[in-house]
Amino acid sequence: MTGARSMATKRLSPEDKLVTAALSTIEKSGWKTLSLTATARKAKISPATLYEICPDKRALLSLIAKRVDLAMIEKAQETDPDIPPRDRAFDAIIGCFEGMGPLRPAIQVIHDDSAGDPGAILDVLPATVRSANWIADMAGLPTSGWQGFLVTRGIGILLVESLGIWLKDGDDLAKTMAHVDRRLRMIEEWTESLQRAADDEDAENEERIDGD
Repeated sequence: MTGARSMATKRLSPEDKLVTAALSTIEKSGWKTLSLTATARKAKISPATLYEICPDKRALLSLIAKRVDLAMIEKAQETDPDIPPRDRAFDAIIGCFEGMGPLRPAIQVIHDDSAGDPGAILDVLPATVRSANWIADMAGLPTSGWQGFLVTRGIGILLVESLGIWLKDGDDLAKTMAHVDRRLRMIEEWTESLQRAADDEDAENEERIDGD
């Protein structure tokens, strides 16, 4: 009984009600004209609560992305921890797109309405970086230092550029998976190449110090 009450509370949380109402409104009426206050009224959320959990539309995008991240994180728990990090990253990224499946109509509208808007990338950047960090961390890839910067930004760019492919892909996500696999191999090659260069430089510095 306690578990049932917890699930009900989670389903009826203000954040969840707001996101559900927003996705429905976006799908029917568009993203550009979306009013947060009108969406809050639809979700039966007070203006004060709205401001606390979602002060602007960028925050709303972050809440939508959070729903996807949670679905991805839940699915990632099923991944074999003994497989290579790149394969774990692949599974996590594909898990993101699978998690976005139910949201595809609204995401398509947001994508179309944001086309040609130079500020759109800034709106989705915080949520994208957050997702990339989670993917890298769950995959056992670096998330800090110069390697972490390259890996997380590389994954972030991969997520953004893969979105258009996913929106046009079939239910089997064949094109999306092929694209993600190619890009992850590229990121892996970059980081390995830079690591070798850094190791060579360290070795040369040590030799120089020993020679002195």
